[in-house]
Amino acid sequence: MRHPAFETVRERFQRTCGYCGVTEITVGGELTLDHYRPRAAGGSDDQDNLVYACVRCNQYKGDFWPNSIDLAHGRRVLHPGADDIASHVVTDEDTGYLHGLTPTGVFHIALLRLNRPQLVTHRLAQRLQRVFEEKIRLLEQQNAELQKTISAQESYQKLLKAQATEHRPSA
Repeated sequence: MRHPAFETVRERFQRTCGYCGVTEITVGGELTLDHYRPRAAGGSDDQDNLVYACVRCNQYKGDFWPNSIDLAHGRRVLHPGADDIASHVVTDEDTGYLHGLTPTGVFHIALLRLNRPQLVTHRLAQRLQRVFEEKIRLLEQQNAELQKTISAQESYQKLLKAQATEHRPSA
């Protein structure tokens, strides 16, 4: 049975896994709801505790909840709605691998296995898509500029022809 907040959480995360970034389109179906703080650790069904997650991330995270020793060593899962992920994790654009900038980032990547081959390929494909889109945008801009140049040249030709006709000697 579907969780009552499923659609709301799904839309809040824009149909994308809050942990790894795959989309419903990428995986070919709906994702799951994860309790950021697992119910087994006292987590609730409050919307702030629910994360739209792919099956793999949900599996790998499981019922993990940090104890005081884990927290002292930075071992916790980053909350996609509350944490500034970019201050803990960076993507190497050339390789598609994630690297931890903090002990928490390193742990987060390791626990969720965010450098699994399929995700690395996914990130590289996303990068390639962004490069293609930027190239298309630049080509469209160049095309518009060339169209303006052509239009100006055509206007100039018409003007020259009109002037040549006006100044043609009578026979």
